[in-house]
Amino acid sequence: MSEVGNRLVKAPVFQAVDVFGNKVTLTEQKTGYTLLAFLRYSGCPWCNLAIYRLSLEYKQLKSQNCRIIAFVQSDKTGIKLNIYDRHNPRPQFPIIPDHAKRYYDLYEVDSSYKDKIKLFTKLPSWLHSVQKLGFKQSKMDGSMLLVPAWFLINNKNGRIVRSQRGISFYDHETFIDIYNSLIFKD
Repeated sequence: MSEVGNRLVKAPVFQAVDVFGNKVTLTEQKTGYTLLAFLRYSGCPWCNLAIYRLSLEYKQLKSQNCRIIAFVQSDKTGIKLNIYDRHNPRPQFPIIPDHAKRYYDLYEVDSSYKDKIKLFTKLPSWLHSVQKLGFKQSKMDGSMLLVPAWFLINNKNGRIVRSQRGISFYDHETFIDIYNSLIFKD
């Protein structure tokens, strides 16, 4: 996907199945926005921290007419065990298991050593948060080098309004960018 001026190209459409067998498509809504969150694997402490933060932000994003769809590079059993069974609040948004990285490839989300190094600068605050919330490392069933990313899509025209790679969903700056994009609509 390449950037065209200030607008990104049309978002790749998909049809997926979440961990509970529900069909999820990008085109099922024609109004509002969709926030796609791409994370590592279900046992990753920092990705659990990201799911936790997305769960906390869920109501506020929903009030802004923005739904969340998360992708995790694990199978549905791992996601149920490592995320749904140990999170409070439980995620109220669909999580798509994508161990084969089909949707990651569709959105060109991959490993990047440069972005990975940038993420390590936040390691002390993450470790504190992970330890405080009890998200211990579990089975590694995905790439530790995968760099998290998000894409905000305008459901009306199917275009990517904003995206970021190499981010932490636990940082306030990430959500400031998302909320600013929702407030200052195109």
